[in-house]
Amino acid sequence: MDMKKSTSVKPEDNLRIVEEKIHPEIFSEFFNILEKGEEESQGASKDKMGLIKLAKEGSVGSYRAIEKILKEGKLTDELRDFALVALHYCRFKVENELLDIETDMISGGLGGAGNRLRVYVALAGKDNKDITQEQFLFIKDTFRKVAEERDSVLEEAAHHGFYISLLLLLSVDCALADILDRGIGHCDFLQSDYYATNVEIPDDSRIRYWLDSNLDDDEFSIKT
Repeated sequence: MDMKKSTSVKPEDNLRIVEEKIHPEIFSEFFNILEKGEEESQGASKDKMGLIKLAKEGSVGSYRAIEKILKEGKLTDELRDFALVALHYCRFKVENELLDIETDMISGGLGGAGNRLRVYVALAGKDNKDITQEQFLFIKDTFRKVAEERDSVLEEAAHHGFYISLLLLLSVDCALADILDRGIGHCDFLQSDYYATNVEIPDDSRIRYWLDSNLDDDEFSIKT
């Protein structure tokens, strides 16, 4: 497909964030099968190959066909997620043809909204001291303001005693470190290190594991 980039389209208009929560492994499987083709993907199920075929077709008709499969609600959770990836891929192909622009798909396990990717962040007090309720309210207000200044949204904040968690909708035009460094800089009782991921929400035991310095850096990175 020969695609041209229109100068009248803003850079962010060329990006589409997948809003549903889909694990990155599903995306990897979809694109691996897509690249290898039917002959080299013998291990893929018949249902997945059928969805790949519809997605590659990239027409309004194939989009409606995938949409119908999803609406019937007869898929397993894994196959439903696979079908959602196929639906988005098909939609982007249709848009590329109609708008004569190349659209890139950005995805994360936690999904997103509009031009924003959802990111989970855990913050802890200096010397691993518990965060007080007063400090929590200050953190919440601080990060709400910092996020808004950068076209991002603090969607949720929760107090867990020995740490607090944030769910941020991060603008594609903003670096996560910019928000976190600025926010932490206003909270002198927080340690500078943080746990951040857009793959899944960890439980308390994993955060404790992180605080005990048992995680490698690549275990809590942002993936797209």
